[in-house]
Amino acid sequence: MKHSSLLALLAGLAANSPSLAQPLAKPKDDPAPERSPEVPPSKTVPELEAFEGRLVRKIELRQPVPPPKEDPKKVSFAPLDAQLAQLVRNQLRLVEGAPYQQALVSEDMSRVNRLGRFKDVSNRIDLMSDGSVVLTYTLLPQMIVTDVQPSGNTEFTDEDIRKAVDVFIGAPVDRFQLDRGCRRIEEVYREKGFYLAQVSVDEQVLTETGIVIFKIREGEKVKVTSIVFDGNNSFSGGLLKNQIETVEAWLFNKGRLDDLVLDQDAATLTKFYKDRGYLEARVGHRTIPAPNGKEAQVVFVVEEGLVYTMRELRVQHASLEGKAERTVPEFTETQLLALIPIKPGDIYSEQKLQDSIDAIESAYGKLGYTDIRVVKRELRVPGSQAVDLLLLVNEGKPFRTGLIEVSRNGLTRKEVILRQVQVRPERPLDRSALNESKKRLEELNLFAPRSVKVTPQDPDPANPGYRDALVEVDETNTGSFEFGAAIGSDSGVTARFGITQRNFDLTDTPESWSEFWTGRAFRGAGQTFQVNIAPGTQYQSYSVSLTDPYLMESDYSLTTALFYNTASYDEYDEHRLGIKGAVGRRFGRRWSVSAPFRIEQIHLTNIPVDAPVDVYEVQDKRILTGIGLTARRSSLDSIFSPTSGSVVEVGVEQVGAMGGDYTFTALHGEHKIFIPLSEDFLGRRTVLSLTTKASYITGGQDGVPVYERLYLGGQSMRGFAFRTVAPKGIRNDTGTQGDSPVGGIWSFFFGTELRQPLYEDLLTGVAFVDSGTVTDTIGFSPYRVSVGLGVRVNIRQLSPAPLAFDFGFPIQKGPGDQNRLFTFNIDLPF
Repeated sequence: MKHSSLLALLAGLAANSPSLAQPLAKPKDDPAPERSPEVPPSKTVPELEAFEGRLVRKIELRQPVPPPKEDPKKVSFAPLDAQLAQLVRNQLRLVEGAPYQQALVSEDMSRVNRLGRFKDVSNRIDLMSDGSVVLTYTLLPQMIVTDVQPSGNTEFTDEDIRKAVDVFIGAPVDRFQLDRGCRRIEEVYREKGFYLAQVSVDEQVLTETGIVIFKIREGEKVKVTSIVFDGNNSFSGGLLKNQIETVEAWLFNKGRLDDLVLDQDAATLTKFYKDRGYLEARVGHRTIPAPNGKEAQVVFVVEEGLVYTMRELRVQHASLEGKAERTVPEFTETQLLALIPIKPGDIYSEQKLQDSIDAIESAYGKLGYTDIRVVKRELRVPGSQAVDLLLLVNEGKPFRTGLIEVSRNGLTRKEVILRQVQVRPERPLDRSALNESKKRLEELNLFAPRSVKVTPQDPDPANPGYRDALVEVDETNTGSFEFGAAIGSDSGVTARFGITQRNFDLTDTPESWSEFWTGRAFRGAGQTFQVNIAPGTQYQSYSVSLTDPYLMESDYSLTTALFYNTASYDEYDEHRLGIKGAVGRRFGRRWSVSAPFRIEQIHLTNIPVDAPVDVYEVQDKRILTGIGLTARRSSLDSIFSPTSGSVVEVGVEQVGAMGGDYTFTALHGEHKIFIPLSEDFLGRRTVLSLTTKASYITGGQDGVPVYERLYLGGQSMRGFAFRTVAPKGIRNDTGTQGDSPVGGIWSFFFGTELRQPLYEDLLTGVAFVDSGTVTDTIGFSPYRVSVGLGVRVNIRQLSPAPLAFDFGFPIQKGPGDQNRLFTFNIDLPF
């Protein structure tokens, strides 16, 4: 009776369970009972609770077998491949002989799925006549990549295509990776202008052989020939063009078309409008290809909306109640309002708003409030174009700087990095100083782009009130080979070859040849080592130099160079061989002082018979030494294209201080100021610059050789020929007054220049007045004046400094002066 009741109970359970198919009708020791349909692994059914704790008699691993052609609907299975089966069993925590646990089975299924080797994984449970269970896993193996081949590519080699994708032979087929590989290949083509390139995978070949074939349809190279704007009522198309990266094909610009860049351009234009009060502005874009498939027009569609202004501005502190340290904010609302640039009545500019938030956070950051947060809450006034703004300040707690740690600097010395870190232990942990540290480290150009991180660490409970700072950098290649050319009306044509190591270390000698050839020697101290070779038609220069910006870990710098220079003038050829350098020190960001020195041997050759007597007198080899002192203050906003700020420099050099054939003192002073007169919506400025220079050499004309005297002309005084603004000498052959300049000991120059942007950032117009004189005594007669016009072509891909072209016209000349209508200077890297 009891036996019959147990069978009835089991029969009832089997009838109610979808995973059972009457196995109890079989003999008790039947090894192969009929199986029920699979139970999805992610679905938990109440019926499975009946198997909890039952003995797992066997765990089977199987895979589907393709049905025969004569019976395509037949479902059959085969044991899983032995190697894959072992891989799967290594993931299973529920093993044969253990009690069944549904939670453990779910975990096992997740682990097997994470292998990435199977397209599908499912399981089923069979209850045997003895009360035990058989657990069966059905696994559909993922196909393995046997080869990767591009097809249809003519613009790039197969190797170039393979480098662009991360699909590896021997790895399982991953649809996500295949799709990403297609997109990456398309990006490679788009970078070269093939905007219509399309890439897909040959699915049939992949299914049959496991070979991944990227089918490439290159299309035509597409360039942007026109950019237009639709709906821009407040700003001109030319103004908006200068905001975006997409450019029309012209000269050196290829006009590359890229959807990602267009999306960024649309976001940039939206920000441009919102910074000018158009808070509801929206910008989209569309591309119109030409029928030939080689050109395209880009249309930016603009919805400007209305201009909003600031009506009311308030700054409020988060509650300080409950804080034992303070109940009064560090800054009052009045103090914070005085710091921020945006004011009631201003156009509601998102950029000014961000600048205001930055100003508040910077003020708190200087006192160590590293976690300061400012949240904006804006309210648009119904029925008007006004916005009320509340800035909510959450101060956080002030912290002092603990330890400063440096990581990932495999080659660069720790002290090279710490020099640029602007926070110090025991001082307030200033977040703006951390940002400045990051900027300075990036400017060193010693580390990979965007790899520098300077972050405060979490507070240490064992050291309350202090937080450590972590500096993270990624090493990069700091050596470079440079090749270029310069063309100038004064200097002729000069080729340039250079080798530079920006992270040199003179003391890091190699311990083995392997260390030397792999680049791990002579590196890490932040020194700059350069070898320059510059042959030219009129000037030649050859030098080896070393610069240490922090000599012996001090605030002093040292630059030394061995050089050989030649110069061809109308009156002679000059050869200089020697050593020169300078010891310097910076004081803050603006002031610097240096002590230059030089030891040179000068020799003049190729002197024509009608050259001045002054040249023949110094034609033999002479030794010249000098030690000087120079002080300089600079507040320029840019080195190459300044628009504001000034430069003041004064210096003195004592020639003959270390011996030599000459003894005299040279004095010089210079002041240059840049005054912005106006600024357009793009931030381009009309700038007036004023330049004043004066130099004087003591000891009289006869005590100074011609190659050390002063000259003006050419680029130093436009409208006059190179070096011709100077006293003229007596001819050696006739003893009469000649036209060849011999230089003077007093020089004065005053010039004004007006720069006006003409076309985007590319072209700038120049109007100038140059004036000055060079004489053999202090005075201003004869005084020269010239006027002129010019252009500056700013092509960053060619040169960081603008290409200069000037036309000068003398209106007041001196005896023997020679005119030069056109002066130019072009500096091109290749």
